[in-house]
Amino acid sequence: LLRRATALLQLARWDEARGALDDALEDAKASGDPGVVAEALLAAGVYATDRGDMARAEAFLMDALERFHRDDGRPSLQGRGWAFLNLASLYGKTGRLDLAFVTFTKAQDVLGAAEDWAGVAAAWEAQAQLRRAIGDEDRWREDLAEAVVFYDREGMTEKAERLRKLLGRKLV
Repeated sequence: LLRRATALLQLARWDEARGALDDALEDAKASGDPGVVAEALLAAGVYATDRGDMARAEAFLMDALERFHRDDGRPSLQGRGWAFLNLASLYGKTGRLDLAFVTFTKAQDVLGAAEDWAGVAAAWEAQAQLRRAIGDEDRWREDLAEAVVFYDREGMTEKAERLRKLLGRKLV
């Protein structure tokens, strides 16, 4: 159900995505598995952010983060990192810039500890987008270059090349 909801989110089929997420949350809670519940809350937080319901998104993401902290296994560590990444983006969208940048750093650190290089790259890329939005031209380029390094490390060549073009340089 979570995969279906995510696919529907990508297709901007909001009502169907909401229904799939509601079903996923219900099933996750019924399962009693804290990791599954945390994943469903993370997905619900992403959905709420995409729909502009920032208060609800933050509540879902904070709940997911707290649940991911209950276990120290790699899936929980990875979930923690993605929760931090989504919270950082939310903080940027709501103008809490200091909190956003601190939380991006936390996401990068936690995803790095989980060896989720695509996640580390996504955190650097999202941070770069925020820096560009606030007019920090020099630092957005530095952050984007960091994203390229991690996308390359993960073997995500197309994504790295797309970002290289944004930087206007062939080699990063």
